Amino acid sequence: MAASRATTNYTGLALNDTDLFLNVLNASAVVDVASLIDGAGATSASITVTGATLGDFVLISCSLDLQGLTINAYVDAANSVKFRIQNETGGTIDLASATFKVKVLR
Repeated sequence: MAASRATTNYTGLALNDTDLFLNVLNASAVVDVASLIDGAGATSASITVTGATLGDFVLISCSLDLQGLTINAYVDAANSVKFRIQNETGGTIDLASATFKVKVLR
């Protein structure tokens, strides 16, 4: 898994003139998702994101076309993010190895 790095003083998202997120933590990982039949899902191994804590917002993107799959990312423990990819397309999907980029908003 790739190392993470933090960006501080994230501005642009404010509520009542107060920044909602003061840090953006970034990481990426190369993951080879197994073939998913319709209705199946897979949860990734932990991706290290130094500084991530339970309750933080997590955004994720993939270098591949996800072909109608859904993907959700979450902090599962301190400094650790996982994602779950779910196939509800009606067919079998076999993704190639891909880079997943993670952004944790603190």
